[in-house]
Amino acid sequence: MEFTMPLGSPFNLDYTLDSGQVFRWKRTGEWWVGVVSGGVLKVKQEGDALRCVASSENIGSSFVTSYFRLDEDLEGALAGISKDETVTNAIERFYGLRLVRQDRWECLASFVLATNANIPRIQKMVAEVSARFGRPFEFEGQGYHAFPGPGDLAGVSAAELRSCGLGYRAPFLKRVAASVSAGHVDFERVASLPYEESRRLLLSELFGKKVLLGVGPKVADCVLLYSFDKDESFPIDVWIARVISRSYPELMGAALRSRLRKDARAKLSAAEYARVSSAVRGYFGEYAGYAQQYLFMAARDTGA
Repeated sequence: MEFTMPLGSPFNLDYTLDSGQVFRWKRTGEWWVGVVSGGVLKVKQEGDALRCVASSENIGSSFVTSYFRLDEDLEGALAGISKDETVTNAIERFYGLRLVRQDRWECLASFVLATNANIPRIQKMVAEVSARFGRPFEFEGQGYHAFPGPGDLAGVSAAELRSCGLGYRAPFLKRVAASVSAGHVDFERVASLPYEESRRLLLSELFGKKVLLGVGPKVADCVLLYSFDKDESFPIDVWIARVISRSYPELMGAALRSRLRKDARAKLSAAEYARVSSAVRGYFGEYAGYAQQYLFMAARDTGA
């Protein structure tokens, strides 16, 4: 199925799909090809329109609008976070980048695999898990695999998951899949709660054990931002910690700034993460997640 969608608001497809939010999209010539919603979507930007080719009618214009959040006021969000020269320059450089709305389970599982890994490594792990345990299908003569459901992964061994190159992440993914499959995590409830409460729910314990093993503050923030529309969520990785230390020192304590100067890859403790997150969200407001995404892209672009 092929269709063209006019763009009624700012959007840059390249920036959006190359911003570290998603892991199952690849650039092929002028097209981006992604495995989404159990099928394939090919899309390329032609000026103020998107040209799309989908593997099924379920991946139509309404899906594309929702996935790329094209019906939301990007200009209003960016105006809300344009509080200083650093973020304003990032917005000007990557104008049109939007947050996407991913499948909640796949987003959660993917970011469990994303801990201590760069984007190519994450893409490889997600692809291997899908190829090994996901439903196979064909599109335009090519073979693809849907991302496996939580029940699919709950029923396999940690050793089988390790064979996908997951390393120490294998038991984490298995435990998360089992928790979701057993109904210990209610995605609809997470979506309905305010940010702080939804975050606590993802980090909660059941009978003294973490419900979502391997989900720490940063993973929870990524999942909330990229699949639950919690736009105030502000994931803090090593790139963002450096940006805050350098450009927003007032939002980070002196001791932590000193430690980051000595070791640029130093990790924040849970307490440090919570303090910095609160300060940054207080500064940028309800669209802090957009600030994070633009600042991340600018930092990665300059290697800062």
